[in-house]
Amino acid sequence: MKKEFALFVVLVVLPVVAWLAATFYVGLRVEQVVRDEVAKMEILPGEDDVLLDVVRYERGLFSSTAHTCLIIQGELAAMPEAAALSGQVCSLSTIHHGPLAFTDEGLRVGLASTREVLDLSALPAEGKGLIEQLFQGKAPVVGHTFYGFDGSVRIRVAFSPVNLDSPMGTVALDQLQLDVYRPDIQGYPVNSFVILKGLDINAPQGQVAIESLTGSVDVVAMLGGTLPLTDVNLNGEGLRYAQHDLSLLEFDFTLKGSSQNKGDTLAGKSGLWLESVAGAMVPLLMDSAYLGVEYGGLDKQALIKVNALNNELDQLQTNLLLGAMANNEPADPQETVDRIKTLIDEMMTVIGEQLLHPGESQLAMTLLVDNADERQLSLDARTRYLGIERRNLPLQELQALTEQQMNQMLDIALQVEMHEAIIPPPLAMQLPGLASQGVVVQDGSRWRSVLNASGDDVVLNGETISVAVLKQRLEAAAGPMVDVTLPNGEGDVQVAPQKEGRPAEKGFVAH
Repeated sequence: MKKEFALFVVLVVLPVVAWLAATFYVGLRVEQVVRDEVAKMEILPGEDDVLLDVVRYERGLFSSTAHTCLIIQGELAAMPEAAALSGQVCSLSTIHHGPLAFTDEGLRVGLASTREVLDLSALPAEGKGLIEQLFQGKAPVVGHTFYGFDGSVRIRVAFSPVNLDSPMGTVALDQLQLDVYRPDIQGYPVNSFVILKGLDINAPQGQVAIESLTGSVDVVAMLGGTLPLTDVNLNGEGLRYAQHDLSLLEFDFTLKGSSQNKGDTLAGKSGLWLESVAGAMVPLLMDSAYLGVEYGGLDKQALIKVNALNNELDQLQTNLLLGAMANNEPADPQETVDRIKTLIDEMMTVIGEQLLHPGESQLAMTLLVDNADERQLSLDARTRYLGIERRNLPLQELQALTEQQMNQMLDIALQVEMHEAIIPPPLAMQLPGLASQGVVVQDGSRWRSVLNASGDDVVLNGETISVAVLKQRLEAAAGPMVDVTLPNGEGDVQVAPQKEGRPAEKGFVAH
């Protein structure tokens, strides 16, 4: 009998005890993880007086609850409106402990699964009434978080549908959801995906509507703790702005962009595609367009420094604004003003003396505009920075350069072609004079100009002339008020051939 009891203990009791012990340990660990996550959140960057805090945590064996609230303290607490919000905007979390945690997808092996609901029960009656009217009595925001044993975190935040009809207008929202995934709780990448559908805001001032907006924004790495490297891919359909039932602007769009770490330098590229373009605000005869920008050779450490300086500048300006709202004067206003001036001077020095690498830093832009499958406008512009004798100059020396010296600092290549249907009347009146001087060339219903500038020489539509001669021709064609300075440098520049057909495919090949 004793043997059977011992076997029963081994097969049944000990696993249960081990399971309870594991669950108890996981519960302890989860509480620390939740508190650490909340402590890392910033409401206003660099502002310690506005924060989130776990004001109550009730830990159980298999699950726990946490009450996290917005806390306003310090100088901001002197503002009645801010003080009234402190502790009133909260989230109530139900936390299921692992090793087997309850999720929307069923039981999963992990540290914990949580469900967070925005709790506005402490708000004044009028505030709660507005929230209930907006969200039809449902919880405004519901979040789900899953913590894996490997340190990964998955977060989903969903807003309840909105349907408000009032004398001031209507607001409708079918879906708004954000998903975030971090493979490692301590670092990057951080991948996020957003879904927005059926947004329609209609007020006396106008109507803004978005049928759908979907896509991802991924932070691949964080350089120096402040500078993010990102990949962006967004798609929007049915964007519309109207007034009094008159459509002023409507379009679909695709936006792609990325930044890359090249060792000592950073590079990046972006592309914006517009389709189904219409409305009274459209400046040109067009139904689709493409804008591409690509850059390279920007000093990484200089960009990190500029970003850090800009963050401090934003923090100082935020403090001044919040202090003014609270009617609190800074202890030494002149000290704050002097610090802002110092930050701006430091930023300009870093940009002028460190950001660009002579011979490497470059910028390219492509603009394509179509209408009814016919190219209306094409623009290809490229610039490469050369510095002075392949080096950067201090700002004081740079400001003392002559115009001829400035001309040596950049290579410029420009190619533009326009259909006569989109040329504005003031420019159309000047075209014959510009054509007589060789600045533009007419080809049937199109006008084009190709320019390559290198040092004091300019190749204009195949003809080599000096910068001085180009100035003379522009003055002769458009009058003596025209003043054109073309800072250029040595180097060969290849001009992309003219593209035919629709704007570039949704990749980065338009150049």
